[in-house]
Amino acid sequence: MIATALPVKDPLDATATGFRPTPLFWAGVLFVQLVLLSLFIYDWRISVLLVAGIVIATVLLDNPAWAVGCMLGSRLISTSTTSFFSIGKITIGLFEPVLLFSLVALALRAVLAQKTLFRAWPWQPVYLTYISWCVAGLFWCTKMSDGIKDILGLLVILATNLVILAFIETWAQIRAMVWFWIATCVLIGILAIFGDSLGLTNYGAQWKASAGGGRETGLGQQPNWFAMNLMFIVHSCAAFALVQKRAIIRWSLMFATIFIFFAMMTSGSRGGAYSIVIGGMIVALGQPLFRRWFIGFASVGFAFFAIAYFFDIGDIGKGMNRITMNLDVLFAQDIRGLNWAACMGMFSETWGRGIGPGGYIDNLQKYSDWLYHSVYRYPHGIFWGEVAHNGVIGIILLFTMVFTIGRMAWKTIGYTRGTEAEVLAWSMPASMAGYFAWSFVEFNFYEKPFWEWLGLYTALYFVAKRDFEKRSRGEPSEIPDWKLEL
Repeated sequence: MIATALPVKDPLDATATGFRPTPLFWAGVLFVQLVLLSLFIYDWRISVLLVAGIVIATVLLDNPAWAVGCMLGSRLISTSTTSFFSIGKITIGLFEPVLLFSLVALALRAVLAQKTLFRAWPWQPVYLTYISWCVAGLFWCTKMSDGIKDILGLLVILATNLVILAFIETWAQIRAMVWFWIATCVLIGILAIFGDSLGLTNYGAQWKASAGGGRETGLGQQPNWFAMNLMFIVHSCAAFALVQKRAIIRWSLMFATIFIFFAMMTSGSRGGAYSIVIGGMIVALGQPLFRRWFIGFASVGFAFFAIAYFFDIGDIGKGMNRITMNLDVLFAQDIRGLNWAACMGMFSETWGRGIGPGGYIDNLQKYSDWLYHSVYRYPHGIFWGEVAHNGVIGIILLFTMVFTIGRMAWKTIGYTRGTEAEVLAWSMPASMAGYFAWSFVEFNFYEKPFWEWLGLYTALYFVAKRDFEKRSRGEPSEIPDWKLEL
């Protein structure tokens, strides 16, 4: 008897699934066309974006990992200057349509392939509880529209993490996402440094912090946000280089690490410099080789910045001047102290409940009229934002989430020991630790791109756990063995 192989049906092939257009299908097509026509009448740009998105979604449907990579890249590049228009208080830029189209493509693939998009992850219960508390805060918030805007930001974070965790499921895909992140940050650095040098871009006038020169804004971001956008990949780019087998790739990644770091420092961000040092010290705890590389990078960086500082070389010299000459004002009773005092006032006047989501600016005037009419009117720190907005419950949930993420990271390090993934298991939470320390003086809870970075690390946790269980049973491992050696 001769065995014949039965044809395998592709779940994404309409003919294989027996799909036939029905009257309901054509009614749906007509409905979509009417929606596009209505949006075109309202604002032609929305219709153009949707049509382009349908085309993009169709292309990305066959390769969801590329969809996730495009989503991560657009998240990093998106700034206020790349916003096309606004819907109420919500600005629509590069990231929002890419996220929407990626979600459509991935959801459609999940339906056709009978794949669930929702899965539990370690920090999910705390995050959902946090969203629930913010929703409850709408009953006592100062302005409902501001509160809803904050909650929509939290829901976007939930959506991006659902996409990342649903479709980044292998070590090869995680490596691809790291490459996406590195390439995007190098592109941002090139556009920032050479764009200004060649006179192609100049966003200094948009931010008072950089109006006097000496502080790079990237693609139009506030300098501290520009530094934060590049900060996450610095440690992992260097760590990723250590596992590369080809020397040219290894040294290219080393050069990319230095370039991204120097581009970041053109922002003149004190917090950015400290976060890199804090994260580097945590990475150095991992292995002797990490410590040697950390000392080497620190020595080279110190020498380079010393030359740039003393000879005032370009934006790097100006940025270092600001970092070293203004150490005394980072925690001084300046705009940060005034905002923190206002946060404590909002906390105490609500008996620890908080003012609810949004509404910080509306409540600020009675604490400082000057601050209310300035450009510095936000809490200046995630912790202080929770003090003002969500009170005791928000603070408890914030530190519970930090503890949960730390425990997940410790497990991931254990799962990856002796494999290539060990370098990322150490370096990725090191960047998050540096960001957490920095977050006491800057940023908001829902700030990008921390949550995408956390989502990617959570995907690494699942991959590492599955691979560890396979190795424990003596099955082949998908993550190559690797040993850190001096």
